[in-house]
Amino acid sequence: MSHSDLYAEVDRSAYTNAIAKSSPITKTFFALSTLAICVFAPTFVPTFIVPIIVFILCTILILGVAKVKLRLYLNLLIYPTIMAAISCIFLALFFGTGDPIAQFSLPWTTWSIYKSGILTSVITFFRVEGALSCLFFLILTTSITDLSLILRRVHVPKVLLEISLLIYRYIFVFLEVAEQMTIAQLMRLGKGGWMKRIRGFALLAGNLFIRSLEQAERTFTAMNARGYDGPIYVLEDFPKSNKLMLIVIVLFNVLFALVVYMLYLTNFGVL
Repeated sequence: MSHSDLYAEVDRSAYTNAIAKSSPITKTFFALSTLAICVFAPTFVPTFIVPIIVFILCTILILGVAKVKLRLYLNLLIYPTIMAAISCIFLALFFGTGDPIAQFSLPWTTWSIYKSGILTSVITFFRVEGALSCLFFLILTTSITDLSLILRRVHVPKVLLEISLLIYRYIFVFLEVAEQMTIAQLMRLGKGGWMKRIRGFALLAGNLFIRSLEQAERTFTAMNARGYDGPIYVLEDFPKSNKLMLIVIVLFNVLFALVVYMLYLTNFGVL
């Protein structure tokens, strides 16, 4: 799947998933609260199950409740997972304290691998995966329009919201144009060697910049023709929050936090 197709699928999923009409406040509160628990849980061995539980729960909600396509979810998850795995490998091999579990003598230094570094890397990897699942739950089930309405209600400046909406809208347009230009260059053998690749990339970037200026002028003209007078208005079809669901989420978070705290006390021999 190309990047333009992937981003289009993400946007389509946000509007067409099974819980798209549910309250965005409820979905945002759940995603941010579980993200906070996942990120701020203490770093020691028993608590690595916390991000695992968060990851499993959010994955079940994404695939089972929201009915998001498995292929889309995996395509979103694979690249940050690879980056997180590479980072955690370096964290395990080059960081840590205490007694080393392995040492290698090199001509210029001694390379030591520590148990604490390995444990930290494992916990960090699962924590990243848990945080990613929370964010993917939010972006795959909540549209950018609903998110902008939430941000407007918490008094984020309107200028920032309008700029964000325009940027988000035209990301897809320019990705599609860039993909069309790339296909045109390939059909004309524009990437036959390194010099042609460099020249082709420079031409693509220059033409895309010109296209962006032309599109901005056309957009501004179209907005003025439709009575644009400063703010951008959107239809506020805002479902009411389910108070019972909010209470359930709060109770779940409190119970989750208590479990983490009990694990913390058990780890240090208090209990």
